[in-house]
This record gives sequence, structure tokens and C-alpha cells, in this order.
Amino acid sequence: MNILWIKDGKIGHEKQVKILLDELKKSLEITISEFIIQPFSVKNFILSFFNRHLENKDNFDMVIGAGHSTYMKVLSFKKDSQSKPLLVSVLVPSISKNKFDLICAPSHDSYKIKNTSNVIFYEGSLAKVSHVDPNIDIGMVAIGGINKHYVFDEAHISKQIEYMLSIHPSKTWYIFNSRRTSQLMNDKLQKIADKNKKTVIVSYDNKELNFSFDDTLSSASVKLISQDSVNMVYEALSSKGETYIFDMDSKNKNNKVVKQVNKLVKNKQIGFIEYSDLTPGLKKMNLQTQNKFNEVHAEVEKVAYKVLQKLQQ
Repeated sequence: MNILWIKDGKIGHEKQVKILLDELKKSLEITISEFIIQPFSVKNFILSFFNRHLENKDNFDMVIGAGHSTYMKVLSFKKDSQSKPLLVSVLVPSISKNKFDLICAPSHDSYKIKNTSNVIFYEGSLAKVSHVDPNIDIGMVAIGGINKHYVFDEAHISKQIEYMLSIHPSKTWYIFNSRRTSQLMNDKLQKIADKNKKTVIVSYDNKELNFSFDDTLSSASVKLISQDSVNMVYEALSSKGETYIFDMDSKNKNNKVVKQVNKLVKNKQIGFIEYSDLTPGLKKMNLQTQNKFNEVHAEVEKVAYKVLQKLQQ
């Protein structure tokens, strides 16, 4: 089966498509061609003529993309193709929703879609599933940064990391930052590592450190995740081990991400650090654990199964 993947160069979008395609590979023999959408310029317009092979629209059984800039290119395969490839959008498309054969969309974006006949809803985000038993000696912290959902208080977050490390002093802790992590937060993370010799800072831009985010996530027995990234939250929940989120003030309680995270907390699908009053003016931290009988989050398996059914029709 030949699949064309239209890419926009954004990691968050491309990661979800890759995870879905990797899941499909478990059931199908797939050949994947890639086309990267480039920002408009005269040079890129000229270079586009060297991608004429993509205009042979009968080569593909499925065309897939995620992100606003990919959708027009995906829909261009609606015309002129005798083979009629399956046109798939991951995330809710910003245009012509009814022209896609399938839309794979997070349920918290359901309000954007009126006609759901061509939609496969999933919870949160698509994430790689791991059923590997975690390593009791490994812990992980994943930090985002400034965002539109939560107040990112570096001092408050630092205290919570130190608290978690103090509860599990025998573990080796791997702390991952991100592109959004402020320099102030990075400085505080380094001070934490300097005081805790079993702590390793894994910077997203350090190519010399050979620590995989995905591999560490699946092997960590305890994970502390900043909830400003829905992707990170659901990546953590898609593997075994305990998952906790920070105490962070929301900017808007009606924000779709905040509501989704609050739902996880309410249903005890995720643990969290709770601040409570010890005495007036003095607060203490407590861990509120998730339900230990929760199953590993496996939304990508459900979505891939439904996509397969559509391909086989």
C-alpha cells in the first residue's frame, strides 16, 4: 500500500501522524512517500516543479496530513485521480471538512465539527503505546514552558520537582525540557541537578546526550509531567508506571485543554501534586495518586483499526 504523507515541519503535528502510520504498519505493508509544505517564496515555487512525481495521483492509496498548511495539498488529490485515494486529516481541518474521507480528531475539538459521519474521535492525542513493565530505578520529569493554558511559575514548579525527587531518592531522574522552557526554568533545573547527583538534565537541543524521550517515558516507573502540553500528558498515560501532573493555575477554566486535564484528574486517570493549608500562610504538598487499575491509554490502536476498516472497504 502506498501512502503519501503531507508534512508541515511542525513536530507536534508530524509526531501524531507518524504514530498512526507506525500502528498501521503492524497490519499492512506500507510504502510512505513524503512531501514537505514549504513557506511561499519564488525559490520554493520553482522547486515545486521538481516534485512532479507527486502529481501522478494514481500512485497513492491514502494521502494524510496534519496542520493547516497541509490540508489544501491533501484535498488536491480529490480531483483527477482514478484510484481515489483515501484522504485523511489528523486533527480538525480548517477547511472543507466534508471533503475529507476521514478526520481523526481529539474529542475536545468535537465542537468544531457539526457533521460527524466522517470523523473518528479519540481522547487527548495520539501517542505511542508501551506495555513494557517500567524500571523501578528510573523516574522522569517532562517540562513545557510558557503557554496559553496555564500559568508557568518557574519557582513553584521547581519546588514540586524537588518534592518529587525527595520522595524517591533512590531513583535516577531524567529531566527533559522543551523548546518552550524559559532560561530561568533551565537555570533552576540545573541547580536541582547540581544538588541531586542522580539527576540528569536532558536538553531538547543537546545532540550529544543519547537519551530518548520515548524510551525513557516507557521505562520510567514515576513520571511528573507539566500539563501545558496535552501531547506529553497522553504520551505518559500511554505507557505503564505512575503519572503525575504539577499544581499549576489555569488561565481560563473553560479552556478546552484545562477541561480535558481536569477530567483526567476527576476520573483518577492521572495523579497530581496537591497543595493544602498546613497552618494559615503555610502550605504543604501531597501526592494524589491515580487509580492503579487504569489501563494504558491506547487511542492510536483504536484509530488505526478504524482507518484499516475504511481502507479495506
